[in-house]
Order: sequence, then C-alpha cells, then structure tokens
Amino acid sequence: MLFVPTLKRSLVAALMLITGAACADTEPPNVLVSIKPLQLIAQAITDGVTDAGVLLPPGSSPHRHSLKPSDARKLREADVVFWVGPAMETFLPKMLNGKQKGVSLMDLKGVHLLGGEEGDHHHGHDHHDHGEHDPHIWLSTDNARAIATEMSRVLISVDDANKAKYQANLERFLTSMDETDKRNLNKVKQAGNRPFFVFHDAYGYLEQQYGLPAAGHFTATPGQQPGARHLVGLQEQLGKAGAICIFREPQFQPAYIDRLTKGLPVTVGVLDPLGESITPGPESYTQFINQLVDSITSCTGARITTKG
Repeated sequence: MLFVPTLKRSLVAALMLITGAACADTEPPNVLVSIKPLQLIAQAITDGVTDAGVLLPPGSSPHRHSLKPSDARKLREADVVFWVGPAMETFLPKMLNGKQKGVSLMDLKGVHLLGGEEGDHHHGHDHHDHGEHDPHIWLSTDNARAIATEMSRVLISVDDANKAKYQANLERFLTSMDETDKRNLNKVKQAGNRPFFVFHDAYGYLEQQYGLPAAGHFTATPGQQPGARHLVGLQEQLGKAGAICIFREPQFQPAYIDRLTKGLPVTVGVLDPLGESITPGPESYTQFINQLVDSITSCTGARITTKG
C-alpha cells in the first residue's frame, strides 16, 4: 500500500504539467509597437486580450531615437512587432529579423501615402522608396482603419483562440472611426477656413482627412533649426497672414518661433502628433485624433489678439 501515495503524487504532478502546458499554449501574444500612436490603435484591437507594449519612451522622437539594450530585449521577446517603416524608425530595420513577426505598416495595401513632389500615392505593390513619402501615416483615420484591419489579421494568425475578440474589437474600432470623422468634419466646418502654421511637416494626412488649411511649417526635420533663408521666408509669410494660429510640439520648444512671432497678431498653441498625453485604451486613438482637431479648431475658430 505504500506505493499508492507515491502514485497519486506522480499523477497529480503529471496533471499539473499538462494543465500548465495547456495554459502556456493559450497565453496571448506579446505585442510590441514602435511608437505611441500605433499603441493607441493596437489597444483598440487587443482590448480584453492583452496590452500592447511600446518601444519608444515618452518624449522620445522616432526620428532620432537610439536603441538601448532594454529595447533590444523587448524586440527579442515580442511575438509581433508593428512599426511604421524605415522612413520613420530608421533605427529598427537592422534589429528586426526572422525571429519576430515584424509588420511594416507603410507597406500595407490600403494605406494611403502622401508624396513629396510627385503628390499623392496609393500603395499597391511590394517595394517602395519610403523616402519619397510622408511617414506620419497614423494621422489619417482612413489609414488607421487599414492599420487596425491588418493588426487584427496578424493577431488572429498567431492567436486563433481569441479570433472572435479581435474581430469584434475591429468592428467596434471601424464604427468609432465613422463617428470620429463625422464629428471632426463638423468641427472643421464650424471653425471656418482661417489658415495656421505647424511646427514641422507632419500633419499632411490630418489636413487632407478633414480639409484643414495649413499654410506652412517651420521645419521639415524636428530638432534641427531651419536655414536662414527659410526663416526669412516664414517671417514674410507670417507678416502677410495677419491673425493666425501657430502650433508648437511638446517635444520641441525652439526659441526662433518666439523671435519670428514677436509683435505679430498670432496665437501659439500646442499639437502633439505622438499623443504623449493620451492614456492607452480601447477609445484612445479616437481621443487622440479628436484632441488634435479640437486644438486646431479652437484656435482657428476664435478671435486672435495681437501678441506683444
């Protein structure tokens, strides 16, 4: 009879191993995105399943980020990595390899790309020179729809157990985008067509989505002061524009903006294309887009007084 407790303990241990293996198999994937705006979209799709991690810390610019050992570890541990593309996260291509399921979102069919001299472009093939196109694709709700759809498809491919949740989350997100567009188009219409200036050339997708009349930008490269000729041209534009809105970004506070606008009838506001103040959640991308539109329309639709 002495063998019975031993046998029971062996059976219990085996059962625990089997149960543990089953639990491990049903664990949700480790989802990583490169920048905060993609996290806002991903959270809508992973709601109720898992949380999407983000690679870049708050306040860090994707244009000039340097990878740390902790970043490399996050990439190694991720099951799925969503990123914009080489034109945005220049530090990522060498780190992404066959061990991760890296998804470059600028490569998606259905993502609308704005070009430079060649104008607008709808991406419809596998290879493209991203340097010719604006990488700030997340500022278009149409692109957000395509991104969310791809995120759902990829997550289902690696986590079929939660397929129904991903699909339901996607449907909810697409519906919320329709409501967001209706709301913001109405806000822009009510605000009128007073033009505005932005800190850097990042808002083309938002401008096109809602017909926002941006008059110009201060710099093409954040963190780098524009040349003297460009600054002179900007000062002339601002002088001719009259009452106008100018938007900084929280990550950058260049002193030359104050010098250029001194004595002019301008209002200086803040736009954050990375959504640093937004808490990730199922409705956070909608909140992000609404916040940008509200910041613009509350300024362009208001009476502007002369700045001293």
